[in-house]
Amino acid sequence: MIEEKNEKIDKYFYTVYFIWGIWAQINNSVNVRIPFQSAISSIANVFMIVSMFFCLLFLLIESNFRVPIDKVICLVLFVFLILILTKNQSPLTFLATFSLIIVAGNFNFNNILKTYLHFTGLLLLLVISLYYLGKIPPAMIAGLNLRMRTSLGFSYYTYASQLLFYFTLAYGVYKNRTITYWELALLELANLFVFYSTNTRNPFTLSTFFIICIFINKLVKDKFFSLELKPLKYIFMFIFPICFVSLVIITFYISANKFEEYNTLLSGRLWLNRLGIERWGIHVLGQKIAFNTFSNGVVSNNYDFIDSSYFQMLLVNGWLFFGIILILFTQVCREAIKQKNIFLSIALCLIAIHSMFDPQLLMPWYSPFCLLLGNTFAIRKLGNNL
Repeated sequence: MIEEKNEKIDKYFYTVYFIWGIWAQINNSVNVRIPFQSAISSIANVFMIVSMFFCLLFLLIESNFRVPIDKVICLVLFVFLILILTKNQSPLTFLATFSLIIVAGNFNFNNILKTYLHFTGLLLLLVISLYYLGKIPPAMIAGLNLRMRTSLGFSYYTYASQLLFYFTLAYGVYKNRTITYWELALLELANLFVFYSTNTRNPFTLSTFFIICIFINKLVKDKFFSLELKPLKYIFMFIFPICFVSLVIITFYISANKFEEYNTLLSGRLWLNRLGIERWGIHVLGQKIAFNTFSNGVVSNNYDFIDSSYFQMLLVNGWLFFGIILILFTQVCREAIKQKNIFLSIALCLIAIHSMFDPQLLMPWYSPFCLLLGNTFAIRKLGNNL
């Protein structure tokens, strides 16, 4: 009877993630306008928050409310911080996101990846197919240099490549050592297609590197990477703080010539990081910021969007929240190394690098990997849940 109830709550969790995840992708990334879209989004977010509350309640009942006091204190304090930070952003989306993250650690991560792969794969295939059939219009974006870039049916030209980047990582981690050479070839072909269609370098380069790592590791029978090597082990463990410190250095502490060179290579992202910090400053609990982005499909002359997940988090949510998230990601990396999960360790490294210049780190409709942060608050004992 207990196992049957557990199975039902598990299925319910994965179903809720599927429904909310695919709607969030449609709402935030597809170039279509749906009647009552804003109202539907609010309903979807409330549905997620209420669902996660009842999942948490069920898990507490399942454990007879026997939860270590330190875990309860951490959870209560973190929830309190999240409630305070809703003032800085869209409150329902923020609450729905962190309701999901907090509860997700109680459920099998492989099944979470499977759910993500289903709704993301479905959306990518449908949107790109409908775009080529002429059912979804292209979003033509012109940069300040007036270079036109198309989007394959998504509302911004990078969205397809960002989704495919996280899909590639999720697929590799989910299949792990059972992935075939044919599957690797298909993943690379998909990434090449999206790259040549949208000209997005960062996700394509990182996806290709991940595919090459898996390919070589299969070829030499798991001898390419060794988590026993201490330097590699510590790099993998502290990759998120390392990437953040590296970003701070290249943004503020290199010569003017080098800064200009890197800034041009990164499409002006470093200058926007510096401008954002100078304009708004960093506060304990962040601040509400209205970023200027596009006007009628053309980059605004006052464009000031911070692409970096790290700097955006610092500015909007403050250094207290940012520090907690870095600690939680470091804990996830440590567990991945402890469990000798080499593919997940590589994926987390690439996500840390990707997040230096792109903002999807804590968006569960883009990345299922942020749901690993919930392991810290887990009530269930799942053993090796990576």
